[in-house]
Amino acid sequence: MSKLAFQSVTFSFSESGKSNMIQDLSITFDSESITVITGPSGCGKSTFLNLAGGIYPQNAGVLHSGHISVNGQNLAELAPDQRAPMIGVMFQNPDLQFCMDTVENELLFCLGNVQTPPEKMPKIIQDALEFCGITHLKDRKLQSLSGGEKQKAMLACLVALDPEWLLLDEPFANVDEDSSAELVAKIEELHQKGKGILVVDHRLEYWLPVCDEICFLESNNDMNITRYKMEAISDEMLMEKGILPPSIPYKQKGDESIVKPVNPILEIKNLTVFRGKQQILNTINYTFERSKVYALLGTSGSGKSTLFGAINRLYNYQGKILLNGNDVKKRVIRKTGAIGFVTQNPQDQFVASTVLEEITIGLHRTKSLSETEPILRGIGLWGYRNFSPYMLSQGQQRRLGVASLMAYDCQVLICDEPTYAQDWKNTTAIMDSLVEEMMERGMTLIFSTHDRKLANDYADVILTLKEGELIECSKPSL
Repeated sequence: MSKLAFQSVTFSFSESGKSNMIQDLSITFDSESITVITGPSGCGKSTFLNLAGGIYPQNAGVLHSGHISVNGQNLAELAPDQRAPMIGVMFQNPDLQFCMDTVENELLFCLGNVQTPPEKMPKIIQDALEFCGITHLKDRKLQSLSGGEKQKAMLACLVALDPEWLLLDEPFANVDEDSSAELVAKIEELHQKGKGILVVDHRLEYWLPVCDEICFLESNNDMNITRYKMEAISDEMLMEKGILPPSIPYKQKGDESIVKPVNPILEIKNLTVFRGKQQILNTINYTFERSKVYALLGTSGSGKSTLFGAINRLYNYQGKILLNGNDVKKRVIRKTGAIGFVTQNPQDQFVASTVLEEITIGLHRTKSLSETEPILRGIGLWGYRNFSPYMLSQGQQRRLGVASLMAYDCQVLICDEPTYAQDWKNTTAIMDSLVEEMMERGMTLIFSTHDRKLANDYADVILTLKEGELIECSKPSL
């Protein structure tokens, strides 16, 4: 049995130690348990996992006292190649981990760094790809993969490296539900072979059947962790901790008998998109109507982000896309704000040096705090207003990205996975704000998600991308 231990750890991101994120924390995990860590967005879960993986303080922050160890070995004293056989970390955003161009080359790079004999590499790589169900992605460029495919590729790297511990940060945020269930089963299989599993996640439905304990992490001035065995977990306890149980909807259903008037705003005609020689979208025809909410579902890699990218002219396409009857390729239609787009990685869109400035740029009006304060308080970022957007957690960055685009006077707002890496409170805050803005301004909201419950609770229309075709479907029963 392997043990991962925090011993009297005090950690902060400043030399002074005046605002410690972790204060004198001691906790031990053993490889006999699958442990899930959950808690509010921005409370420090990713920081905790990076400490557990030895990434901090080697690459950021200051460890003022204590140490983190695996089987008694202090991680801070080990070089990365010495840590690799002991512990592997999967980031929330795999793009931050990849170093090479293709899936196969990334795996070769990982194995080379731990001095794997070259003659053994092909079988290790093939076994890892088969285990994760992505043999067909072996030669693909990493930048061409969907968010879910990237997460599977990163998991394959960990499987190939074969460490004692796997530390996973929101591993299925961009993976469809069927694939998530399959991967949880694979992770449980690894656990049965002796791997220690430590997971950070907001959505517990995949983990409740297989995990042994849940740790609730809270942070006010310093971090506090309470842990419970599964037999002590109930829906009532989860809700008290701010976690949405799988059986509870995000919100109560509205009056679905109300019929909104038909008023086309965005028309897609014979849309076809190729990425290289591969056809991603196949002659799609669909009309989006004003003042409606559309949820877009589909398996990882089905083309959801590609469809959004085509609408925003990030990708070349065949066919036509019309906004209010006008071709979006025309310069007059491409004016800022006609179509707002929040990408899957909002940090790619930030243009300001502080959170406050990011919102005021979006407002287009004044830099008055009377306008920005309510927005930032609504998304829980007022206390971070003078921080760089890049200092926020990825969940906080997602909220800022959505809020800054909502400030624009757009007619169609497209959000790619707007609630990924969000807790229950912030998920409903984001979606309620989006729907309220949509109703007030008469705009159309289109969002992608792998969360069928979210789609069922918030969308007027649910669409599915399957084999390159866009299908309108009835709301799923839960």
